Amino acid sequence: MTAMPTETSGGWKRYWGFSRTPFAKKLAPSELFDHPGHREAVARLRFAVDETAICLVTGEVGAGKTVAVRAAIETLDPSGHTIIYVGNAGVGARGIHQHIAYHLGVAPRFHRGALIAQTAELLARERDERHKHTVLVCDEAHLLEADQLEQLRMLTNLEFDSDSPLALILVGQPTLRRTLRRGSFAALDQRIAVRAHLQPLQADQAVGYLTHH
Repeated sequence: MTAMPTETSGGWKRYWGFSRTPFAKKLAPSELFDHPGHREAVARLRFAVDETAICLVTGEVGAGKTVAVRAAIETLDPSGHTIIYVGNAGVGARGIHQHIAYHLGVAPRFHRGALIAQTAELLARERDERHKHTVLVCDEAHLLEADQLEQLRMLTNLEFDSDSPLALILVGQPTLRRTLRRGSFAALDQRIAVRAHLQPLQADQAVGYLTHH
């Protein structure tokens, strides 16, 4: 049996005739496989961003949640949008506020109350002075703790609940939907304006996915 060449002896990509690594995470959104579920999720995400609303994106592992978010973000005008990505729930509620402050170019304040007020001021400035829409993406949101979810809700609850300084995108596994149905999270759940649940690919879609890549 002929051994497959290693990368150092010519490259497995050349061995198999690939021009690039298939299924790689670094694929440009334009190279992603397009199917109805993906298009629907992207459209819902764009609507949530345009309306500065909260969007909940759920699906099993590998369903394409993050891919859909990437594709939606790719369509946004970078001169008019500020994208903040939080991919680690382990930072805690304070860490989320710190991440926002750092991303907006300011050293976060030390005391929790001052930090929360600072974050609100920075988000309002981004909208009112720089005229940019802030989009906060929280990936792996099913791992967020109760205090983190409450703080995220409060970030969208400025000016007597009449306006939000940012669009919030919560991305997670189906357990996130069940968590938000609990009575303690009713205030957040009722504020979710857009929901998208990505289903696994059907057999014909899976064939199309393999062929595409």
